[in-house]
Amino acid sequence: MGTPFEPPVDRTPQELATELRGMADVHWETVWNGPPLPGQGLDEWCEQFGWTPTQFEYVLNVRTGTGGELVLNARGGSWRPVHSVSHWVWGESTETPEGNPWVLAEADRVWPLYRDAVSSVLGQPAWEGAWDSDSFPDELGEYAIPRATDRIEEKNPYHMAYWELDAPTGALVSLRITPALGTADGSDSGVVNMGLQVYPRPMTADRR
Repeated sequence: MGTPFEPPVDRTPQELATELRGMADVHWETVWNGPPLPGQGLDEWCEQFGWTPTQFEYVLNVRTGTGGELVLNARGGSWRPVHSVSHWVWGESTETPEGNPWVLAEADRVWPLYRDAVSSVLGQPAWEGAWDSDSFPDELGEYAIPRATDRIEEKNPYHMAYWELDAPTGALVSLRITPALGTADGSDSGVVNMGLQVYPRPMTADRR
């Protein structure tokens, strides 16, 4: 769970929708303020969300009540503030660069299934597009989107959509497919992973 390019996970669209429903009552402001250090205080902090801490080194990993794994990301290995929550959803890989077109085709095939699963819980996305979309946003909360030239060259993000949650949560949810370096140009064996991220929603969030 530490990087986007570990062996791919494989949660179904239905499992993703269930995970999102389980997040419906999360008080995100408490999450962004960050957890206490490991010990009874951390256990009690996680318990209010129905989470169980599973890993404490550098970042906090938790298991949710629906069996999912979340990563609470904070800068520099600190515990607070939390700047995003990650959930790896799906991935595919090939052993040789010759399989890269198939890997990308699989990403195209499954994308609408997972996007629609998120939409079934959160409604229609505020924006959705592929790597070559003319309207691709320049920024998205705490997620740094590659420059247009790099995004087009590396096809990263390959697909992306985001949802703006209603107040008072003030959170922004993104779903994206990320290819490993070398996947788009065939210079290395292809890997793609799909991840869900929750960020604090900036006051100036792009509402395209």
